[in-house]
Amino acid sequence: MRVMLMVLPTRARVYSMAPVGWALAAAGHEVRFVGQRNPREVASFAETGLNAMWFGDELDLARHRRLQVDGNTARQGDFRISESRPECYTDEYVRNVYEHWVDVFRWTTPDSLLDELVLFARHWQPDLVVWDPVVYAAPIVAHALGVPHLRMIDAADQTARLGAQYRDRGASRPENTSGTSPDPFVTWMSAAVGRFGADYDETLRYGVRTIDCHPSYLRYDGVDVDYLPAQFVPQDKPMPFPSWMLEQPTRPRVLLTLGSSDCQTPGIEEPSIGDLLDGLADLDIEVIARADASQLASVHAIPDNVRAVDSAPMNELLATCSAVVHQGDGATISNAAVNGVPQLVIPGTTWSERCSAVAQAKRGNGLLVDLENATPSRVRAGVCRLLEEPSFRECAHEVRDEMLATPTLDDLVPELERMALCP
Repeated sequence: MRVMLMVLPTRARVYSMAPVGWALAAAGHEVRFVGQRNPREVASFAETGLNAMWFGDELDLARHRRLQVDGNTARQGDFRISESRPECYTDEYVRNVYEHWVDVFRWTTPDSLLDELVLFARHWQPDLVVWDPVVYAAPIVAHALGVPHLRMIDAADQTARLGAQYRDRGASRPENTSGTSPDPFVTWMSAAVGRFGADYDETLRYGVRTIDCHPSYLRYDGVDVDYLPAQFVPQDKPMPFPSWMLEQPTRPRVLLTLGSSDCQTPGIEEPSIGDLLDGLADLDIEVIARADASQLASVHAIPDNVRAVDSAPMNELLATCSAVVHQGDGATISNAAVNGVPQLVIPGTTWSERCSAVAQAKRGNGLLVDLENATPSRVRAGVCRLLEEPSFRECAHEVRDEMLATPTLDDLVPELERMALCP
């Protein structure tokens, strides 16, 4: 069986999809990454050990980000896809965000790229396509060839949440009373697959099925998605393994990681790592601050109970921790979850961070402190609660056990083989 993995060519997304490629390759199948050119990420693809082929113009990541932030929409202002307050899910919000994200997906899927991808796919003849939820070139290519395809999500399923809201509110939109307001996603995708002689169907939205390796509490109710749960596979880029991580901590160890400084929406500051470290300085704990030089540049002094590292293998580090403070990306949530570590989330605004933090707080294995409320004293109080109240640790262990009881990606290979043989 030949399998195409189609992913936005950036490190985090390459790493998130690599495990399903490894499972399929280990079962004897031919697997390769296929997608848009990005020479800056040669190392990321090479580190997975899987073949990669690139097509189209070089990915302009700066433009891709601008498409997501320009104007009062998407990741800033009143129409952020990261919005999580139910009272903000008005008709205006749903329509604006849905239409904007359809435009983003359309703009990042030019006809020239599709032509090259379809030409190659018709030559290579894949039996299955697995795709990143922001790479809509993938279902178009698969549909053009009549090949089954699955999404593999890397965080909470925001596109499905938004699609369900748009569907549910459609009947109440005044313009729909006469049936004159077509769904922009259907319009775009119908034209895209029509260029290759295919007709639209609803699998183009979310795939035939969606592989989800994250905690079940992150899934939304009422979405039209057939999820295929699988265990999360922690992984990291090659890096030194510091000897201190092999030693048993003598006091509770807390990881503080805010991600890269460019991950947040332009114009919206991330928490001051210096302030947070000062807030934790008088606690009898060991703080591991996983931060790069730019994040530490404004820190006037590193407290005595803090060890600052620019990199450390996340899974192994979390295995030694009693709590973690982070901004809510899907990989960090799941890394902490499989290690049974209670989490305090100061949510970012990139994608699903706050929605995930709300779901986690409801589940009971973590706490939420909004960015505007993330004072050193509030974060300090939250960390103390995670360390001192047994319910957080007990719930985190329950979530860990649930995730470890989920089928592995290796277990799912026979199902993927059946899908390819009987599309």
